[in-house]
Amino acid sequence: MDVVTLRRLEYFVAVAEHRSFTAAARALHMAQPPLSAQVRALEREVGAELFDRTGRTPVLTAAGRALLPEVRRLLAAYARLPATARQARDGDVGRLRVGLVPSAVAGGLPDVLRRVRGELPGLEVALVEGRPTELLRRLDHDDLDVVLLYAVPDGPALASQVLAREPLVLALPRGHRLAAGPAVAVADLEHEPLLLPARHGDDGLRERTAALLAGVHVRVVQDDLWMVQTMVALVAAGLGCAVVPASTTGLRPDAVGYRPFTGTAPGLELVATWREDRDHPPVARFLDRWTTPGTGTGPS
Repeated sequence: MDVVTLRRLEYFVAVAEHRSFTAAARALHMAQPPLSAQVRALEREVGAELFDRTGRTPVLTAAGRALLPEVRRLLAAYARLPATARQARDGDVGRLRVGLVPSAVAGGLPDVLRRVRGELPGLEVALVEGRPTELLRRLDHDDLDVVLLYAVPDGPALASQVLAREPLVLALPRGHRLAAGPAVAVADLEHEPLLLPARHGDDGLRERTAALLAGVHVRVVQDDLWMVQTMVALVAAGLGCAVVPASTTGLRPDAVGYRPFTGTAPGLELVATWREDRDHPPVARFLDRWTTPGTGTGPS
């Protein structure tokens, strides 16, 4: 819409609200004849008279009454355009597609999502669960904007940021002999039945578990498990123990005990990965919510 037509719409609203061409011209700081001429031009554009001018006071015609609320909405939307552009530039509005491995939900993500919803109501966050390889493929094809993984992936144009670091703990069935103490030594797992996660990357939970148990002979009873939640459920069923991120300790507390390891155990990092060759400001706004004090999940 050109500037002339936009001004004509403003003139039309002014006359309708003041119910007088003279009063509207005075409010618009212009002479009355040019105002009348512009309203006439608008009437020619829309193909209908908007005012009945037969009396002393202009009265809206049926066409004018129908047009008035639409014009008000249009002018209000036009007035919001600069603010909308700034919000989009800053990442305050729009849609953010977040891919994640299911176990990432057990950490700080719920708190971050609450903060995003409260502080950025114009930003819609869509979550997509999947395996790391599939999530990275969708990121590459622009089906996702950012991916949360437990490993730093390699790839052209990929950028990564550590969102949270957490220790590994041992999940074991209630009543297990190792549940009596406050912590577990790695050597105590010799010949213990163990549940293992799947291999999804070069430095994920499977690899950290292997590093932790190096030199210890365990008895693998379930291998290649996809979800940490599944591992915990099998621990609750008494099938064995599992090494899991500390953020999962709220799962099945009625049937599963969690114990830290004695000494220094390798931890796990939750990593955000995105394509740095794409301009999508909501990614930065989302990441800010992890590093701002109050989340309790930022890099340490």
